Amino acid sequence: MYEERHPDSSVIQCVWQARATKDERYLVPAVEYWDLWFTREPDGEMLAGLSGPTLGYRLIRSTIGEHSWGVQLKAHVVLPGVSKQLLLGGEQRVVVDDGHVTLAGHAVPFPEFADLEAFTDELLRLDILRCDEDVRRMLEGEDAAYSERHRQRRVRAATGLTRKQIDQLSRARDAFALLLQGVSPSDSAARCGFADQAHLTRSLRALHGQTPAQVLSGR
Repeated sequence: MYEERHPDSSVIQCVWQARATKDERYLVPAVEYWDLWFTREPDGEMLAGLSGPTLGYRLIRSTIGEHSWGVQLKAHVVLPGVSKQLLLGGEQRVVVDDGHVTLAGHAVPFPEFADLEAFTDELLRLDILRCDEDVRRMLEGEDAAYSERHRQRRVRAATGLTRKQIDQLSRARDAFALLLQGVSPSDSAARCGFADQAHLTRSLRALHGQTPAQVLSGR
């Protein structure tokens, strides 16, 4: 079982939770967002970690009875002292002890799924998370005051990715959503700025692990 919601937030892309009803592997698409995740194992053990942005899909193994939840943080949100470039395609476990999770030297209460938005607000208040407003403006196209070299350097330092890579991920995600609605591959490619349908196919295969035809057949 999987569910997610997209709150009206300047820092949260989505909050999600998953409950494993069988032992299996599932696909996680490439994404430019950090994922701060929490897991309760079938034996009750509590785990937490930070997953970096990815340029290719990942396969994650789940165990029956496992309950996981987390918050995807928008690309301009940073955790001081942790490099997104070093976490690209990987993850970093964080210490969980006595009902608390330790981030940037602060022990904060381990959140449940319903607490994730308030938990994120608390991390911002404690300065464990920070918003890079310059990078937010650059990603939203409000970058006329910056040189191209400065934009490239600042965006990559904050997000771990180039603006071109972020654009590719965004266009592939938009095309995937259109395909789920039944829009044809050729129309999806044109509406999302791909050169042609073959370009869309290559991008979806690399970023989502599926071709347009597979998305349509499984929607």
